[in-house]
Amino acid sequence: MKLLFEGDHGQALCEPCQQLVATTYVRRDVPFSDGHGEAKDILVGVCQVCDTVVAIPAQSTPAIKESRKLPQTSIEARLPAIYLDALDAAMHSVTAEAGVHIRKLFFSYYFHELAGHVATAAANLQRVHEAFSQALAEQLSARQLPPSPSMKRLSMKVNPHVAEDFTRLLQATRMSQTELLKSVISQIQADVLEARNPSVIDALQRLTRVAL
Repeated sequence: MKLLFEGDHGQALCEPCQQLVATTYVRRDVPFSDGHGEAKDILVGVCQVCDTVVAIPAQSTPAIKESRKLPQTSIEARLPAIYLDALDAAMHSVTAEAGVHIRKLFFSYYFHELAGHVATAAANLQRVHEAFSQALAEQLSARQLPPSPSMKRLSMKVNPHVAEDFTRLLQATRMSQTELLKSVISQIQADVLEARNPSVIDALQRLTRVAL
């Protein structure tokens, strides 16, 4: 792909001029067509006749998308602290540099993977969650410890694509938001801590390297 520079010239159709015009590439603040906000300091082609923006090169597209910023959906729940401990332990086993901000990445990956097999997600998640819950109870019993009342708040904002996957899972599993999150954490610990699934761990490692 050819990179364009400030001062480069080209040609484009100009709507106000109703003709093919010569263009010059400059950096401008460009308002969005819906009137809400603008993309600042992006490279665009402007008409040499009327000075209207008539061309946007591919290299400017990511900056425009970032300026638009898709609306974020909030996912929140209060979970038993041990569930978030299990999630954080799985994250740490994938990368020692993982912080709590990586939680959203793990959830996003699993929401997408599970939503892709939504027909079997409900039964599998319920089975895995029951197994994890039973394992926790057995460990407490073996150590003669009472169940902990400690709870922690999970809060994350996700983009519309992740929110759509999450909604599909909620509908398919008919679980509450809290139960679904607990079930997904159970699946994560089963794949990462118990089975040490190499394909899952490799995918998560590649994602975390980009996110860190």
